[in-house]
Amino acid sequence: MLQSEVIVPIPRNWSEELISEWLHLRGYLTEVGIAVGVGSGGGRKEADVVGVKISETNEEGKILEIYHVEVGELGGNHTRNVQSLKEKFSMTRVEEVCERFKKRVAFTGQVQYEKVYIDIWATVTKASKLTNDNEIRQQGIRVWTLKDLFREVFLAIKEWVPSYRQKSTGATLPESYWMLKLLESLREWKLLNIDVNRTTNTLASNKP
Repeated sequence: MLQSEVIVPIPRNWSEELISEWLHLRGYLTEVGIAVGVGSGGGRKEADVVGVKISETNEEGKILEIYHVEVGELGGNHTRNVQSLKEKFSMTRVEEVCERFKKRVAFTGQVQYEKVYIDIWATVTKASKLTNDNEIRQQGIRVWTLKDLFREVFLAIKEWVPSYRQKSTGATLPESYWMLKLLESLREWKLLNIDVNRTTNTLASNKP
């Protein structure tokens, strides 16, 4: 069972740590730096952060939910950025990730695969233009700004209910979520202004 599998995230930077904590708060087990092949120059290709969980509420049976997040900066023109995104979430990489976790939890059912790229320096206009590009839409990729990520983090914190308090919200986060607690403090001190009511880029989930 997925619940008994030990996946220890070892983030390499603050953004991966934040994404890992956010996904974990949402009920995903997370892993970072997953090998997904070798580049043309011999270097290792990796998926930055991947969260997995099994949904047991679907009427058709259990679903393996995979949330694949890449983070960085898309510094080229629009055409080059589209190509970069397609490579980051290529079918080969998606299949590598799917097979890795399906084997790990002995899962043979349906897979729901979410793809998000977080461009830490992107404007809202740039992120929206990329998300709505026909090629990117066809692959089900969403491009978020850093503020989009922060917004999703604060929504997750607001909705989080610990296992020992199933009928209440607004519980204090455990100290282990140190990046989430840092953002929470910055917001409380009014050093970070994020409108949680604004809609983040969304697209239908893919089922590879």
